[in-house]
Amino acid sequence: MKSGATPLDASRLDVTVTEGERCRRTVKVAVPAEVVDAERMAVVRKYSSRVKMRGFRKGRIPMRVVLQHYGRAIEEETVQTSVRKACDAAIVANELQPVSDVEVKDLQFEGGKRISFEASFDVRPEVPMGRLGGFRVERPRVPVPEGAADEILKGLRRDHAAWRTEESGSPETGDSVTVELTRLDGADGGDRDGDASRRYEIVLGEGQALPDIEDAIRTLAPGTAGEFDVGFPDDFGDEARRGRRHRLRIELVSRRVPELPALDDAFARSVGDFEDLAALRARVDEDLEREARARAESELRDRLLRLVVEANDFEVPDSMVEGYTDAVIGDANGVDPEELSDLRKELRPSAEMAVKRDLLANRIVDEHGLRPSADEVGARVDELARRANQSPGRLRARLKKSGGLRNIERTLTDARLFEFLKSRSEITEPD
Repeated sequence: MKSGATPLDASRLDVTVTEGERCRRTVKVAVPAEVVDAERMAVVRKYSSRVKMRGFRKGRIPMRVVLQHYGRAIEEETVQTSVRKACDAAIVANELQPVSDVEVKDLQFEGGKRISFEASFDVRPEVPMGRLGGFRVERPRVPVPEGAADEILKGLRRDHAAWRTEESGSPETGDSVTVELTRLDGADGGDRDGDASRRYEIVLGEGQALPDIEDAIRTLAPGTAGEFDVGFPDDFGDEARRGRRHRLRIELVSRRVPELPALDDAFARSVGDFEDLAALRARVDEDLEREARARAESELRDRLLRLVVEANDFEVPDSMVEGYTDAVIGDANGVDPEELSDLRKELRPSAEMAVKRDLLANRIVDEHGLRPSADEVGARVDELARRANQSPGRLRARLKKSGGLRNIERTLTDARLFEFLKSRSEITEPD
């Protein structure tokens, strides 16, 4: 709720605050008749200064005439404004911090008498900060997956492949094909619709097309076509096709086959500043090891923060948990309500932990002064500019416009928080 221009003195109200579960508060408010009368007169004066009536100059209309013509609208605005101001005044006077919409109910008012109502909302939880260290946490072992380097080199070869058009033969995984799809039935499976044709470029085996469509393409040769029954998944973008089978005509217009370069010293030199293939492999191994260490640090951070939260447990309001869950789910349009409800239940424990972790982390950061200074953020921007060979001023302006500066500040803050927590606990290495 947002109050009007003139705040209401809470001392003139009768206010009772009741604490509910999970940070829920209910404020019972009674607004005296004289306060309501004063608000009504303010609304009348506003109408009198704005409305136009024949026979009267604007701003000179008697209040009794205004009340005769606009009485119902004035009474409604009087009640709305009185409730809004009284609710805001009660919240401020009791030092409450709503984090959800304010729900007003049980509104009672008879003309010429006081207004009473109840307002319910969630408040920001009180975050305890007791034990922050003394934990013994083993750093997780995150090995580089077997064959990961070979997969990266294979991907580099594909990125630098030369594509050869093949006039015959059935397409295989990795081939790039041009296909034309024509829907042969309508959304209701009725009349043929031969004009609903579209052309697509697809690399087989990369999930760019439905499995039934890829299987059909593999049976064709360039320049040939066939009719196929294709199954569409329940979460398909077009609601009319979800969970149904449709008849499609598929024409393989062209097939291109990748010719991969040899994995040798010349290839290594072509993809970067590498003296030979051994140097390229060494860089790939180094990058994979660095990524593995980063994943291990991230998992260690999660374990440590979870222990801190469990040692300082507190309740969080449902509205904050539900808001976090909504952000994780994203656009839920078209999702079956029952499935969505099940998904929310499944996500609730992790969402509740995430909200607690964020609230506690922010309090630790504020209490121990862990936020970076403007100079530290600026130094980080300068470092990024040097790496990208850009002007620091230009990069800073672009980051400010895109919100990147806040991301840098958040990254630096998270790093300082992690180091702070690690310094207070024993971090052991895996055997």
